[in-house]
Amino acid sequence: MPRRLIALRCGAGENTGLSVTLDGELDFHASSQIEPRLMQLAEASGPQLDMDLSGLTFCDSSGIDLLLRIHQRCTAGGTRLRLTRVPHMTAVSMRVLGADRVLLSSGS
Repeated sequence: MPRRLIALRCGAGENTGLSVTLDGELDFHASSQIEPRLMQLAEASGPQLDMDLSGLTFCDSSGIDLLLRIHQRCTAGGTRLRLTRVPHMTAVSMRVLGADRVLLSSGS
């Protein structure tokens, strides 16, 4: 069975920041591939970084850990991270790991 890679698309956000859409599987392998680019976007996004997760078909603890690191980078730079359209199972995983208190209270 072929492995579906992660895709990252960028555009203008709602509040003069950037919008990022993730599609595919956000696991250990994909997280390590896209982390450098997401960190750059977090630093350059302006007042808000909107991250649409509706295209995620899978997200493990490595993916959630990456989202936490992106949140930390955004916070350190004065940027608000807003997760939108979070798939149900990803939200459940965030709750199980306790990451929902940080990530989902950020405006998604």
